[in-house]
Formats: sequence, C-alpha cells, structure tokens
Amino acid sequence: MSVGKVLIKNFRLFEDFQLNLSNKNCLITGPNGSGKTSCLEVIHLLLTRKSLKTRDLKECIRKDQNSFFLGFQGISRGEQLTISAEKSLNTRISIRANINNEPSKGKNLPLCQSIQARDLRLLEGEPELRRDLFNKIMFHVEHESYEINQRYKKVLIQRNRALKNKSSEKELIIWTNQLVEEGEELGKINKEFFQKFYEAAMEIQKDSSKKEELLFLNGFKIKYSPGWDEGLKLKEALRNSINIDQALGYTTQGPHRLDLKFYIQNKLAKSILSRGQQTLLILLIYFKMNTMLNQSQKAGLIYLLDDITSELDEKNLAITLEQIYQLGSQVIITSIKAAEEVEGSPFLSEFKQINL
Repeated sequence: MSVGKVLIKNFRLFEDFQLNLSNKNCLITGPNGSGKTSCLEVIHLLLTRKSLKTRDLKECIRKDQNSFFLGFQGISRGEQLTISAEKSLNTRISIRANINNEPSKGKNLPLCQSIQARDLRLLEGEPELRRDLFNKIMFHVEHESYEINQRYKKVLIQRNRALKNKSSEKELIIWTNQLVEEGEELGKINKEFFQKFYEAAMEIQKDSSKKEELLFLNGFKIKYSPGWDEGLKLKEALRNSINIDQALGYTTQGPHRLDLKFYIQNKLAKSILSRGQQTLLILLIYFKMNTMLNQSQKAGLIYLLDDITSELDEKNLAITLEQIYQLGSQVIITSIKAAEEVEGSPFLSEFKQINL
C-alpha cells in the first residue's frame, strides 16, 4: 500500500492544501503548529474512520467553516485506490472508497499503523498500552479474536455491574460462570497468538547478535501474563479474588488484565535502557510485526510515525531509518527538526521530504 496524493480542505488549520507523497516514504518537517500531525490524522481518518485526537469530528472542522473535505489517491495491490470523506457540523461523516473506480468495503482497505508519543511509553507505561498493542495486532491476524473479545467484554461489564451494585450471590454466580466460559476461550486464543507475537518479536534478538549497533538488545525476552495466576484455572482465580472484587466493585482477574513484560538480560528493559534505546526497541517491536500483518492484510500497511525523531539520537535514528527502508511498507514520519538536521543515515535519501 502506498499513498500518492492527499487533499485537505477546511480541516484543522488547513484551508485548501495538497500533500504530494509520490507513493514513497516521506519525512514531513515543520515547527510546532504547522499541521504535521494533522496530515497524519487525515490519512488515519480516511483509512480507519477515526481521528488520532478526538472522538468528535466536528472539532476537526476549520474555524468559521461548516464542513471539511478530505481525499487521497494511492495504490493498493497494484490497483488504484481513492478515498474521500466529507463531514459537516450537522451530519455524520461520509466516507467513500473505490478500487479501480469500483466501491470497496473497509475490510479491503489497507491497515493503518499509527505510532504516537503515547505508544512510545509501551515499556514504562500502564498495562493498557501493552494490551492495546497486543490486541490490535491479534485482531488483524486472528480475525475471530475480535468477536470473542467483544463477547467477553459484554459479560465482564455485567459482572462488574453486579459487583458494584452488591447484587445477590445467585446473580453474581450466573455472571461469574458466563465470564469463566467466555474468558477461557479468550485466554486460549490470547495464549496461542502470543506464540506468533513472540516469534516475530524475537527477530530483534537475532538482529542484536549480528549487528554491533544493536548489541544493547542482546538477551531480549518477552514474558506473557494471561491476566491471572497461571498456576490456577480462571474459575479458581475468580473464586480466590471474590472478596477483593466485591470490595473494589470490579473484576481483578481475567484476560482483560493480560500484560507483557520486556526484558534485557533478565532485567526489565525499562530499568536499564536509556530513553532513546527504549524508543528504538518499541519501534522495532512494531516493525517486526510487519510480515505477519502483511500476510493477513492483503491490502497492505501504511505506518504513521508522529515526531519520533525527537526521541532518538543520531545513531538510533539511523538504525530506525534502515529498518524502515527494509519494511517494504510506506512510512510517513513527522519531525520538528528540519530535514538537514535529521542526519546520520544514507537511507534518508529514500524519503520524500516535505517542509510545512
């Protein structure tokens, strides 16, 4: 998948603007407030129907205007892809996608993989960040897993409501039994998918043994927690935690508490790596999922990386650009730094450079 041209009218600060990406990797530079992130937001919105910043798309309409219009032209699986979107103050967003001038459904559109500042806290941040990454990849690779996850969530909401409302023991048992049934199915698919996730990510360990600049990642490992004590069945874990759950008013055990821990030489990676090294590791984890996602997402991928250059020194940025060059997927990066300041890699010449 690659994006060629992006048209932006009355979106955020843009009145009438065309972004020509030429179907290449791209580095978009400019000062704060110049609209770099808005360019990524437009592409993300067209491909996913979701903004990177807000749930209320009215906020994206340019000040003193009544609507916005977005569009792009690209290539997907060798075919011409066009997408347009219109949103007014009083109507829902309308998005139309065509492949070779024939209407196309969302499932046939490319996958948009966005990496923002929040995602770069993967190692040190809350477990939700790691679950989000794990689930996002799993839902695209194991398509039935999304439906299973949704069924589990619906029962979890009901059990939590029963706990919070201090419902009768009989009602709580009903929801607990249903949660066990759905949770065991979800836990099984989570564990099976983790093996694929692990194998893909462990390519980082192989790279660290071959490349001197990645030696600091030697001994990289990932440990998986299903969300409850692995020595117990889910039913036992829920029974053991019932007093805590009733006191807190929510369920503390189950696959909704899944977590991943990242280690270097048996020590938590976040405790021994510098900020720049952590950022590089996180980006490598995302990039190592590229092959697996491409195999399941025939329409291809596009990566949107928002201001990662501020987190990387010259050495680690050079490594990142080399990895991007090898992906085979289009990557669009924003940077506050001017293009001439983003040095240290011959692969920068492979990027179309746009200054806002």
